[in-house]
Amino acid sequence: MNKFPIFFSFDEGYVTPAAVTFESLLSSARPGVFYELYVLHEGISADSQRRLIDLVERHGNARLTFISVAGVLEAAGIVFDDRAFCLGPANAMFTKATLLRCLPTLVPEFNQYDRILYSDVDICVVDDISDIFSTLLDGLYLAGCRIPAFLAEQTSHFPPELRDRYVAGGIWLMNLRQLRQDGMGDKILALMRNPPFRLIWNDQDVMNLACEGKVGFLSYRYCSIRFWRSMLEKVDYIDLRYPNDELREAIFRPKIVHYAATKPWNGACEGGDLWHFWRLRSGFPSVGKQGEQGPNVRAYLFKYIRIPDFLIRSAIRNGEMTVKICEFIFRIRLRRISAD
Repeated sequence: MNKFPIFFSFDEGYVTPAAVTFESLLSSARPGVFYELYVLHEGISADSQRRLIDLVERHGNARLTFISVAGVLEAAGIVFDDRAFCLGPANAMFTKATLLRCLPTLVPEFNQYDRILYSDVDICVVDDISDIFSTLLDGLYLAGCRIPAFLAEQTSHFPPELRDRYVAGGIWLMNLRQLRQDGMGDKILALMRNPPFRLIWNDQDVMNLACEGKVGFLSYRYCSIRFWRSMLEKVDYIDLRYPNDELREAIFRPKIVHYAATKPWNGACEGGDLWHFWRLRSGFPSVGKQGEQGPNVRAYLFKYIRIPDFLIRSAIRNGEMTVKICEFIFRIRLRRISAD
């Protein structure tokens, strides 16, 4: 039996999304594949831990271990304020758990592994993903999904020499042996303590700065983002960084569907029916307010502009998202983002 380690980092608010991730991952695994699953956390309740462990044990092809890392970042002298990190509107988007994913070399339980996969939990796995562990990592610190050219503006705050090889979050295959060998844990902590500029995409920025281009690229089939479909399905679309239809293949032949920006538990979004199918299969309760859009969209759309929450209203109804800014001044209606 082949055993593959994967770790996650989330808080109590993401327990149901994590259940969806585990249910879809284990249901999609090939026979003979066994996953060692780990959760780095700072206070997930004992009841939530037990329910997630029960879910995993039902499948019989994985083991789930919770690892408390409470106080690790504070002990390292890392201060979280808006001068160094993008905290999101009213601190709604940023959690310390987003930075814990950058520190697998500090976890003793991972010393047995030469490589490990990190994954977000705002995903659905729709095919076996064990082949990702065969990705070549010689001389590299990690492999992730390279930011497409049409999103180049998202890295405009970054040093020009690092922008072209910037990898997004969502999923990282991490070369623990190389990270340990080069003492990268200390370098990553130093960047968190004193970032060279204000971080916009906190965990992604830290790892791209630390790795300094020593990154490989994964197929976007492992991080298929559904709301890109309306653009990528155009037959004449070509992305300068993905000239051979790789992005289009990711939309139509995904292995992992990643709900970046808009979350299906907060309202309608592209591909949300898939997430709700797996949520029902998991047996976990629904979360969020259906028909309304949570603060994550406001944080995503206005990440570079600090606009008070009370000046922004957003909602999704009938597949369209309406954003109101200053209520009586102007109103933006975004294009339809979910299929009928």
